[in-house]
Amino acid sequence: MLMTDVRDYVQLVGRATLQDLSRHFKIQESAMQHMMEFWVKKGRVSLVVLDQTSCSTGKCSDCFECDDSTKQLYIWQS
Repeated sequence: MLMTDVRDYVQLVGRATLQDLSRHFKIQESAMQHMMEFWVKKGRVSLVVLDQTSCSTGKCSDCFECDDSTKQLYIWQS
């Protein structure tokens, strides 16, 4: 897998969570996070950290129900 494969996938889907990307490319989330940081620094992808307003339970301040990787959303910048 190349960095361009990651770029092409995010461009194709438009937005994806860290968990989605890790599953798609079958690599650890920590490795995927470093790859995505590259594209964020390049300005091709934006990182949005979801807060409690976007949580389905509304308890994000004291809840550990959701995995942290589902709270990181990467959005392709056209």
